[in-house]
Amino acid sequence: MNLAFLTFFSPGPCNRRNHKRAFPPLMIPALLLVTGLMTVFPSTRAHGSDVRVSASVSSTHIAVGQQLTLTVEILSREPRTVSRPELPELDGMQYVSSLPQTSSRYSLVDGIAQMSYRYSYSLLALQEGSYQIPSVYVTVDGRDYHTRPITVRIRPPGQEVLRPQARRTQRPDMFLELELSEDRPVRGQQIVAEIVLYFRNTIEVNNFHVTQSWQTEGFWREDLNRSPTRRPESIILDGAPYRRAVLNRYALFPTRTGELSIPAFTIRASVRQSGRFRDEFSGFFDGFGEQRNVDLATPPRTLRILAPPAPPTDGQLISALGQFRVERTLSQNVVKLGESVDVVTEIHGSGNLGLITRPVFEYPSSFDTHRPREIIDRNHRSPQMSGTKQFRDVLIARNAGTFTIPQNTILVYDDIRRQYERHTLPALTVEVVRDPNARITIAQDHRIRLTPIRGSVNWSASRQRSPWLTWWFWFALVLPAGAFAYGYKNYIYQSRLTNDIPFSRRQQAADTANRMLKGTSEITGTKEVYGVIQRAVNCYIADRLDLPNAGLSIDDMATELKKNNVRRPLVRRVRTLLEKCANIRYTPNPSARDMMSDLGEARKLIIELEAEI
Repeated sequence: MNLAFLTFFSPGPCNRRNHKRAFPPLMIPALLLVTGLMTVFPSTRAHGSDVRVSASVSSTHIAVGQQLTLTVEILSREPRTVSRPELPELDGMQYVSSLPQTSSRYSLVDGIAQMSYRYSYSLLALQEGSYQIPSVYVTVDGRDYHTRPITVRIRPPGQEVLRPQARRTQRPDMFLELELSEDRPVRGQQIVAEIVLYFRNTIEVNNFHVTQSWQTEGFWREDLNRSPTRRPESIILDGAPYRRAVLNRYALFPTRTGELSIPAFTIRASVRQSGRFRDEFSGFFDGFGEQRNVDLATPPRTLRILAPPAPPTDGQLISALGQFRVERTLSQNVVKLGESVDVVTEIHGSGNLGLITRPVFEYPSSFDTHRPREIIDRNHRSPQMSGTKQFRDVLIARNAGTFTIPQNTILVYDDIRRQYERHTLPALTVEVVRDPNARITIAQDHRIRLTPIRGSVNWSASRQRSPWLTWWFWFALVLPAGAFAYGYKNYIYQSRLTNDIPFSRRQQAADTANRMLKGTSEITGTKEVYGVIQRAVNCYIADRLDLPNAGLSIDDMATELKKNNVRRPLVRRVRTLLEKCANIRYTPNPSARDMMSDLGEARKLIIELEAEI
């Protein structure tokens, strides 16, 4: 998709912003000489500086009342401290808002790293004529840079620019595109997929809705529609003015290598032809000014998913792909004997946040470890999957002293640099002390008082019975052995729950799913209840069969159930319920009666699956 952007690069840093300052007469020839050299060699920059500042506009020919986008871009080979651009005063135009849309990106081109910072402003044309956007000033690492002026020609409203017939665009007036952030991803890498609507300025889009479920087989998908979606912007495509609007945004994570297909995303839009301009590309309108429903779809895409390279042997893999920072801390450095201390591991950044696994550390033998906790704090305002994932290992000290948790190295695959990054976690020291205020209980010896028996005593011979012939002998003999066997069995079971993650998931799968279903009583929306039903059934099947909690499609789950000899009618019932939950968001609100019926069906499925897997 070729965008006709005009770019103007700055000649380099400037150290003065006051152009009206008077200079001594002897400095004027020197300034003229420097200005001449900058004119002959416009790309010359200050010695040792790799910073480039440029300004671009989406169009240099617009009509009164139309908008254009002014973009200021700062390029550097390493991260910089960049201030917000200082906006100049405009003639014939005005800023729609003084707050820019900002973005930053790191790229690697021909082995050269490059950092990009962008600030985009919307400008509104007010008066016809030829006007100049003055230089925009930016401060980078304390040094001042500026862009070259840009000339914009504004024509009267309704007047169109005449173009040769051979240069007219062959694109339709309105079409839908699937734009991906990555063309050759590796398995597990985040791909930001945007559903973008392009339409001519003469078309008004009133509303739209998705016509069918978007099934992305082979991808784990996260919805990013809660992130701020950009307003429609004016662009030039093949010399023709268009409006560009991002309708939906998703994060896709391929779960296997090879060729994966992304099906078409279909919508139905309610549109209206406006203005007086019409041409041969407006064929889907039957009459001028009438509102019509138009069906649009993105072209299907096929991606070739590569395998990540072999990791180094001097670190631990946690399935992290993206730009992450790994930290490890202690909840407290000094604890009392018998109290708990948390080892907190936090992974910050953007990437496959939900697929990161818990790192495994070696702890001193004087600590008892308990089942770790996992917390995900996702940034829903980010245009990509980002946030913080936290793992908390709970340790309880059994002995006093000073103990050290060894240093560890975590490997994270950086999908921009295409290489593994080592994150060294330094050793942690925890001191365990005895509690001086602990209460000590002493049992006192109460002597038995003997009272003499007075009176005559009759002695008689008694038959002595062997103790092994009495029931209490065998009961006393078996009771300690039974108690020991029961305690040992319970100890083995609890140890497996703590250390054997697959066993723990299988044992607690039903309880976890039922707790999720029980929580639906506090949810008011029926569609949200169906989302909880889908997550509960998915979580139960994944825990029982030791499968990943994310990235599995309905077909994958049905296949795994068949592999474990689950009855086919039961598999069909599971598939039917999951497909209904997946498609319910695109249908009108279901009745409460249907919702309660499906909620009961989910509980029955869990009970029947519990007996078979």
